[in-house]
Amino acid sequence: MIHYLILASALLAGAVQAQAPAEPSCVANCHGKEATAFRAGVHKKVFSCTKCHGGNPKALRDKARSHDPEAGFLGKPARAKIPELCGGCHSDPLGMHAYGIETDQLAQYRISSHGRAVLEKGNLDAAVCSDCHGAHGILPAHDPRAPTARVNQPETCGRCHSDKALMERAGLPFDSVDRFRAGIHGDALLVQRSRGAPSCTDCHGSHGALPPGVGDAVQICGQCHLNTAEHYAKSAHAKSGEMRCAACHEDKKDDPAFRRSDCTVCHGSHAIRVPGDAMYDGDQVGHCGHCHRQEGEADKLEALILGGRRKLENAVRETKRELAAAKRKGFFVEYEALYEQESARTLVSLQPMIHSLDAGVISKHLEDGLKRQDRTREIIAKKTEALRDRRILLSGLALVLLLLLGLLAVKLKAVRRLS
Repeated sequence: MIHYLILASALLAGAVQAQAPAEPSCVANCHGKEATAFRAGVHKKVFSCTKCHGGNPKALRDKARSHDPEAGFLGKPARAKIPELCGGCHSDPLGMHAYGIETDQLAQYRISSHGRAVLEKGNLDAAVCSDCHGAHGILPAHDPRAPTARVNQPETCGRCHSDKALMERAGLPFDSVDRFRAGIHGDALLVQRSRGAPSCTDCHGSHGALPPGVGDAVQICGQCHLNTAEHYAKSAHAKSGEMRCAACHEDKKDDPAFRRSDCTVCHGSHAIRVPGDAMYDGDQVGHCGHCHRQEGEADKLEALILGGRRKLENAVRETKRELAAAKRKGFFVEYEALYEQESARTLVSLQPMIHSLDAGVISKHLEDGLKRQDRTREIIAKKTEALRDRRILLSGLALVLLLLLGLLAVKLKAVRRLS
């Protein structure tokens, strides 16, 4: 029996070794920290350390032989060579096909802001593969522990983009990540953990990371805000191309930030907040009044939007109050409640529609919403009137019945006297 157990153990050990590449002795004997991280990563079953670092894996405890340049020892790869090193495998269609990994990552990196800085300008401050993915314990992006996981991207990108000295050398703001955290998108992603919330790569891309160019923001924001983008495309702002800061700030007409004519002009970029009434009647940067300082059509549209929306909001509240009262009275109002919910969506769809700046379309939409609320309350009122009529009828019938009973009682009494 013991001989069989020994044989089975040997076969099992051989099978395990066949599944994963043999671990180089340098890792087993010297680089324990790196070995632990490597074993937890995705590459452990694909290749061993010499694939990236070179060297002689058979030289046990012999640094001179294991680090022999003639054996192809590279040591720690130079930052500028890391993209090509990783791309050696990740650009191979045959090798990546089995894992379902795209093979244009290196090509995308070459045209990105990071890639051009490293490969064309020799700027080693810019990010390379290991800055985002790590070096040894690389995990897939869908793993919540990965630095490239959506919820971890602000922290990962922030390691560079929140470094004041580094960003000053690059001529970039160092508070982008902090402003993202303070905005509605950051709150949805990091606090509410919403799966639909955008992270850094949704707007900037990953390997082909580029800052959105002039006019690109409409397409980028439109990936999520579909209805808003469609309405905006029909607006005077989109058609005229004059909604840009450089229209007034002529001295900065060559500054890309002043030439933008897209979503960011009003909403900003990272610190995006929920638009309130101040967006329409305020005069700060991003508010309508900041550009539309003279009385005119903009003021009429503002009055239509704010006044119409408040009127519709009041109508929705009143309808909900009447529905609640009807339920307490025992009315069957499930159908009316569903209709009211559908009607209340008029408020939700109003916000994207405002971007069209079409007073006729907005007015018609608001009127439709008010009519739907009026119709719901009308149905409730009719049911209330029907209940009142039934109560009056029943009260009358009850009175007649009492009179008949009274007459019957008198008649019976008279019959008893005669008998």
